[in-house]
Amino acid sequence: MKQIYPIKKLFDISKKFGFSIAVEQSKDKYTYKDFSNMVINLSNKIISTKKGPTVAIVGEKNILSYVSIFSVLLSGGTYIPIASNLPIKRILKILSCTKIDIIICQSQKINLLKKKFPKKVFFTEKVLSKIQNAFYQKNIKINKLAYIIFTSGSTGKPKGVCISRKSLEHYVEWLNSNLKIKKGVKCSQFPEISFDLSVADIFGTLCSGGTLCPADTMFSKTFPGRFIKRKKINFLVCVPSLIDVIKNSKDLTKKNLISLKSIFFCGEPLLKTHVISLFKVKDKIKLINSYGPTEATVSCTKKEVKPNNLKNNKFHSISIGSAIPGMKIKLWENGKFSTSKGEIIIYGKQVAEGYLDKNENKNKFIFSKKYGVFFKTGDYVVVKKGEMYFKNRIDSQVKIRGHRIELDEITSNFVKFGIKKVTTIIFMNKIVSFYLGKKNFNMKSLEIFLKKNIPDYMIPNYIFKIKKFPLNQNGKLDLNNLSKIAEQKINE
Repeated sequence: MKQIYPIKKLFDISKKFGFSIAVEQSKDKYTYKDFSNMVINLSNKIISTKKGPTVAIVGEKNILSYVSIFSVLLSGGTYIPIASNLPIKRILKILSCTKIDIIICQSQKINLLKKKFPKKVFFTEKVLSKIQNAFYQKNIKINKLAYIIFTSGSTGKPKGVCISRKSLEHYVEWLNSNLKIKKGVKCSQFPEISFDLSVADIFGTLCSGGTLCPADTMFSKTFPGRFIKRKKINFLVCVPSLIDVIKNSKDLTKKNLISLKSIFFCGEPLLKTHVISLFKVKDKIKLINSYGPTEATVSCTKKEVKPNNLKNNKFHSISIGSAIPGMKIKLWENGKFSTSKGEIIIYGKQVAEGYLDKNENKNKFIFSKKYGVFFKTGDYVVVKKGEMYFKNRIDSQVKIRGHRIELDEITSNFVKFGIKKVTTIIFMNKIVSFYLGKKNFNMKSLEIFLKKNIPDYMIPNYIFKIKKFPLNQNGKLDLNNLSKIAEQKINE
């Protein structure tokens, strides 16, 4: 059976560099030989359970999650990555809207999940074995989809993005040829497995012979600069705001970044201030900026950032670069294509197969006989001197620390709690919600309710009661006035 590129690369590396370290957790290390054996053994268990299964991986940044991802692909199945630290109600909501056959999770989660899904097959870390077994290949069914990853949805429920094996294969091949991670190079993993940026560091590292080092402790998340120093990280994959975390903890120093050679940015605009701060402490570091929605298999542009990119640049952010091979970008402005500004429209080998809920596809995915499937991103850019710069969203979607957030989903949870008249905005990169009404709600009860239903990064930083929503001359919500009210109340 012909295997897709990521699987083939993993086993080629295992044969060649079997005793090199594949995964280095805070307490344990696993060689490529160990890793490939565990992948084969778990895939055999998966195959004996179901042909072409859909497998939910409710996991953390650890060996069980990594082995599970490759095992599902080897078995011909489709995996659904779900971070185990998400609110349990959100985890259950995702599991309920997918036709899963198998759930893989840590032992401490199994009793809770079994109560809700008693008929599903469960695997935990107890199935992992480093003992080599033969791979059972008989009559394997190969699914079209590699994975389904869930993002915030405007309807109030998570939205499943369906990524094909061909799209994943194309992206991993691009990662290998462009990031040039080699045997023994230490690569970080900061994003949770449910955040699509994790695809870049997991596959980019384990399909190249590098060593994947997950930020799997509270210390590493709080002090990423010291984690980089302690683990001697050479290659960092992260959202740009991680640089702010390093700066705020006073860890952006030459001493902490001495081992660091390259950084791959994605998930939100890379600001000039980020780049200036990095070049100040390490002038020869290689910086790659990229852009791409989840629907384009992580990223689809590339820009290598150099000090001269900062000269005569009137924008606060760095250019998102140009489309990578196999991907195309067009700009749509006022009903026609433009070369100077507009909404980003993507087409090419990495575009998703659509959303799990087909009703969600209507306004985002467009079929063209000439180009295939277009994806309308909702991201608006302007072009200066041939470079694209992100300007704003054309809808209510925002990004906080790289996480995609539909403000309407936050609002819908207020409504479920009992607050009917509410609106949510972003002010100074903070989530601010306003509500109307005579009733004063118990803020502690509201906070507990929100924590049970939405991730921490979606919970408003501020919640204010106001007498009325400001409207503009057209009778629409006046966002500028609302921002002024937010500033006033925050400073009170």
